[in-house]
Amino acid sequence: MMEDMAFADYDYEFAQDEEGEDYLDYYDEDVYELPVGESWEEEEEETNMSTGASMSELYEYCVVPTVSDSSQHLYSLLAWSLIFLLTTRIVRPPAWLVHLMSATCGGIVTWGMFGHRCSYMVCLLAVGGLVLSLSHFVLKSRRGPFTCVSCVAFLIACELWLADPVDWHSIRGPQMIILMKVVSVGFDLDSSSLSRLPNILEMVGYILNPGTVIFGPWISFSSYKRVLQPFSWNLRLVLGVIIHLITCMIFLLLSTCFALWMVPDSINKWAQAFRDAFSFRSSHYFVSYLSVTSAQLSGLDIREVARPAYIEIPRSLVEVVVYWNMPMHYWLKTYIFKTARNWFGIFWAILFTYSMSSLFHGLNFQLAAVLLSLGFYTYVEHSLRVKLASIFDACVLARPCPEKCHHQYKKWSWIGIFINISFSVLAMVHLAYLGIMFDSNSQEQETGYSLSHTLKIV
Repeated sequence: MMEDMAFADYDYEFAQDEEGEDYLDYYDEDVYELPVGESWEEEEEETNMSTGASMSELYEYCVVPTVSDSSQHLYSLLAWSLIFLLTTRIVRPPAWLVHLMSATCGGIVTWGMFGHRCSYMVCLLAVGGLVLSLSHFVLKSRRGPFTCVSCVAFLIACELWLADPVDWHSIRGPQMIILMKVVSVGFDLDSSSLSRLPNILEMVGYILNPGTVIFGPWISFSSYKRVLQPFSWNLRLVLGVIIHLITCMIFLLLSTCFALWMVPDSINKWAQAFRDAFSFRSSHYFVSYLSVTSAQLSGLDIREVARPAYIEIPRSLVEVVVYWNMPMHYWLKTYIFKTARNWFGIFWAILFTYSMSSLFHGLNFQLAAVLLSLGFYTYVEHSLRVKLASIFDACVLARPCPEKCHHQYKKWSWIGIFINISFSVLAMVHLAYLGIMFDSNSQEQETGYSLSHTLKIV
């Protein structure tokens, strides 16, 4: 990513990648796990309604408590994001004051969410910043890899020895965002996308920006620096924030209240699997739209994080991993996969990327199993569909062909429709199978799922 490409960070209309880059993404529960303390989790369990409840009971005992409780927890995040926007864009303060306000507002939000657990985040920031600075001034090369290895080593040390399991699990998401931001600065310095190492105030303002510090999404340092530019006030911004906020609450209610209410436990296991997987995906969409809302309220130019339509009715698993979390897909593709591909080749670079993603999440067998399964599935699917497209001369690749492609049979031909629908159904089945591993009723949810728990569900 070069300096003149700063505005391309959120251009996610990726073309068909013949080198396998579209295999990459997180199936990321931890980054999008709601880090709000035990009281909310307990209240959500109490408000999950059985399928025998009437609509009025569902509204009274689930919808109202869920909206009320979530509003209380999210008020601080949205309020401080807006405060940062108003205090730095109505007037034009000096750059150092903008970074200071970003760090202050983000610090207040983080402390309100996590309390003393913020100390882990401070330690990760200190480790990453120190290694980044030393590698920049002493080694003057490979700043990205050295920073990445150091941050992952710190996460593993906390996982095994330094942190309380419950406390650590509750802040894995923000820790992931910090790691991604620090590491991306190192790689951008290596590629000369950044001309200089950001100073301490710039780095802290970037990492603790209130719009991205809790739920993300990841943004590059170049994207963050746009907060220093004049801001365009318009009605479209206000409507966008309102629409995203309403959408995120709809997905929260679907996940918490309506999924279980609409699909009873008395039906067959596959229907329950689809229901539970949809509930899990809805919670992810909730946080995705919430992250867009908070980022836009803080003045960042974030358009979208996930595309639910492409996930619920997928063309392929390759598209699912691309549109599940687009900023993270871009991060993994840019900073991990492309680097590993130069060393190992495409196939091993894919496995390395998913393995690194697993390490970013900590020593969690469940997430590692899902990530590596997705890596294997998407590689096989991509390769198979390339061969089918060649044999039948049809538009049946994992990613859609451009409008003017060389294939004889287009996507609306009978062979194109048949093959694409077949793979779509197969992708839905895979999503249901992988989604049920995230069992929200398990006691292990607070500390991460073990090998025995995951194999028992499988």
